[in-house]
Amino acid sequence: MNKFCHETGVGLIPWAPLYRGNLARPLDTPETTRFQATKGHPMFKDMQGADVEIIKRVQELAEKKGWKMSHVALAWVIQKGTVPIVGFSNLGRVDEACEVRGKELTEDEMKYLEELYEPKAITGHM
Repeated sequence: MNKFCHETGVGLIPWAPLYRGNLARPLDTPETTRFQATKGHPMFKDMQGADVEIIKRVQELAEKKGWKMSHVALAWVIQKGTVPIVGFSNLGRVDEACEVRGKELTEDEMKYLEELYEPKAITGHM
């Protein structure tokens, strides 16, 4: 579907480009209020499969490049040809997202982030 959208000029807007904030902070960070409020909701299932390892890779690349984890995740989303809409919990997060401008991952870094990914089942639709 992505290929068709790109070829026909249909824009893509990724849902939860920072995976509910999980791609923006290390795994050992305490849960946020927003995360706790959505716990158990069928639209927001717990991490599964390769999710934990992918988050570790985002953190690893962020440390290696001197970037924030959110910059790695957003750069990946942007380089995939989409326009992320990010929900912000405070004004500082707006500035943080703007700082991704001009940052790019190498082809090898993109592959490194993608190689463990397991597609998720569609939820919330009948």
